Amino acid sequence: MKKLVLGVTFVLVLCMHSGCSTSSEAEKGNYIISKEDQRILVAKNISRKDSESNYATLKNNKVEFVNYIVEDSQLYNELRVGEKVNVTPKTNDKGEYAVMQSDPPQIVADKIERQKE
Repeated sequence: MKKLVLGVTFVLVLCMHSGCSTSSEAEKGNYIISKEDQRILVAKNISRKDSESNYATLKNNKVEFVNYIVEDSQLYNELRVGEKVNVTPKTNDKGEYAVMQSDPPQIVADKIERQKE
């Protein structure tokens, strides 16, 4: 009987632990960390919790950033800091997009998909 209880307890603990690590990986994504002058600053591949950190902290942690220029004023006004997004760059006829050499780089956004958490 003791072995059965220990076995069930072990399985439950294992399931709970693996569920926690799976959920934290699932929440990783690209988050808006600031907005200014029709641009959104997006930190790439970070957790929801990390998205609440400031730029300097994230930069020290070697997080990759992109400043996306949002041409649609209505969409820009609707976007919120802390939102998880997937941004597709605006491309030319050849499928190429321009990256302005700055730190962080700037790219004109074509499509911005808001991700559910």
